[in-house]
Amino acid sequence: MAELTFVGAAGTVTGSKHLLTSNGRNIFVDCGLFQGTQDIVALNSVPLPVAPAELDAVVITHGHVDHIGYLPKLVRDGFKGPIYATTPTRALMNIVLEDATHLQRHLKKRGFHEEPYAPPPFYDESNVQQTIQQTQTFDLEKPFQVAGFSAIYKNAAHIIGSAFVGIEVEGKRIIFSGDIGRYNRTLLYDPTPMGEADVLVCESTYGDRVHPPDALAQLGQTLAAGVVRGGAIVIPAFAVERSQEILLSIGQLQRQLPALANVPVFLDSPMAAHVDQLFKDYPDWHKPVAFETDGKPFGCSNLTVAIETEQSKAIANVKGPHIIVSASGMAAGGRVLHHLHNHLSDPTATILFVGFQGAGTLGFLITNGAKTVRIYGDVLPVRAATGIISGYSAHADRNEIQQWLNTCTSKPTYYAVHGDPVSAQSLCDLVKMKYGWDAHVAARGTTVTL
Repeated sequence: MAELTFVGAAGTVTGSKHLLTSNGRNIFVDCGLFQGTQDIVALNSVPLPVAPAELDAVVITHGHVDHIGYLPKLVRDGFKGPIYATTPTRALMNIVLEDATHLQRHLKKRGFHEEPYAPPPFYDESNVQQTIQQTQTFDLEKPFQVAGFSAIYKNAAHIIGSAFVGIEVEGKRIIFSGDIGRYNRTLLYDPTPMGEADVLVCESTYGDRVHPPDALAQLGQTLAAGVVRGGAIVIPAFAVERSQEILLSIGQLQRQLPALANVPVFLDSPMAAHVDQLFKDYPDWHKPVAFETDGKPFGCSNLTVAIETEQSKAIANVKGPHIIVSASGMAAGGRVLHHLHNHLSDPTATILFVGFQGAGTLGFLITNGAKTVRIYGDVLPVRAATGIISGYSAHADRNEIQQWLNTCTSKPTYYAVHGDPVSAQSLCDLVKMKYGWDAHVAARGTTVTL
């Protein structure tokens, strides 16, 4: 009898972990960190329903920390089996997990683990390297074996290397969406049609919302207003995919809007710079893009990439209008915290978020109108202009999820995961009404028979 246990990303948008059990074999699909408020972060320390040494394999859909960030802890605690991923995802895992380790060590050293956005420090570089050594890669559309079960990856179009996975268990095909991306993207190809499924475990991050139709125009308006305001324009952006899309968009806007043509741009994220290289290393995984045009990465002029710490610190001395793109996207750590610390209380500055902000993160507090926030122990008044553009999200919205669901050729049992309760329930209601499928909002810790 096959069973599925929702260990993470059930009732939340982080901590993706789905335990598939059949005939004594245990498989995790994704193995991410919980992020957000202190009670959510505390879930990282809750014992797993199966001891790590008893797991047979882990299948990874893509390289975001909320889908892979728990892997080194799993390895540290005794998991010795294979980890499966696409080739770009394995390369990205090395970047993301090294960064997560650095962040944990940095926050521990500074004593900031009481902050709600601070991850617990429970692995080191040796655990990360062992994790990478245990990771095997497979291409899209090529069946492979997972603990005796047949599996196949198909393009999810979320970030470079991302895939949804179908696993055949006891005569049933179970599809795990991972995170489904969007259609008609600048950098990535569209999601692959789903085909047949008996069970569908589907993300619901934007299950109750539709993205704005013209994110580029919104970005242009906000940047132009920020230049007029006269101060720094700080854009917290995920190092993976989002930073590259924002640079591409700024490059387009520089050619369209004279006010932006000579404004200095800083990419302050070593991790994002490493991800830039992945787009060069894996050209078949994305649409053709001119990465270097006359020395302009992603077509963005006046760009300085800050790698070393001193380069990052020097940005604080820049006067007048300038754009800073820095990780992390929810201001949950990383170098962007220094820029927010420097500019949040400056009425000439602009703070622009370009994606979903998880509950409890600093980005969530700022975008929901907090008058003061705490960064590095200092209570800072929020005087800068603030805004958010959701059109740059790498997650499919309600309509795009439907577009992907339309490619299903069967009537699966449907479980909504990786969304807040409102968005997950909204998507379930739609699925029941439009498709007539048996649909449920997954609850953390529950087990269902497949």
